[in-house]
Amino acid sequence: MNLCRLLSIWTLAVGASAKGPLTDDADDEGTPFKHFLAFNSNQTCASDSHAMPFNNQIRGVNLGGWMVLEPWITPSLFYQFLGGDETNTAMDHYSFCEVLGPEEGNKQLKRHWESWVTEDIIKELADS
Repeated sequence: MNLCRLLSIWTLAVGASAKGPLTDDADDEGTPFKHFLAFNSNQTCASDSHAMPFNNQIRGVNLGGWMVLEPWITPSLFYQFLGGDETNTAMDHYSFCEVLGPEEGNKQLKRHWESWVTEDIIKELADS
């Protein structure tokens, strides 16, 4: 999906009409392209015919660091590898289990999975 399509979906999802995005610049009528209008005043796009079926359906949340390990999201899991060389340092899910071994890797990952995203968090997300 290109940037203008993504911006078009976002613009319409937050309340803009298909005639143009939310803008304070009444002079910006948009630059017409084949499939969308581009607005210079706020760098958004609208009237994207490819995005129309999805405009009112997109809902999402990122549960980063839950099922895919990333040191920048869950640094506490990776502190144990500080000072190690490249054969003793984990940088992702695969190397985490390679360095720790299957038993210890699974033990730490299970603890992480049970505590990083809880049922209460899922309920809160569903209710929002």
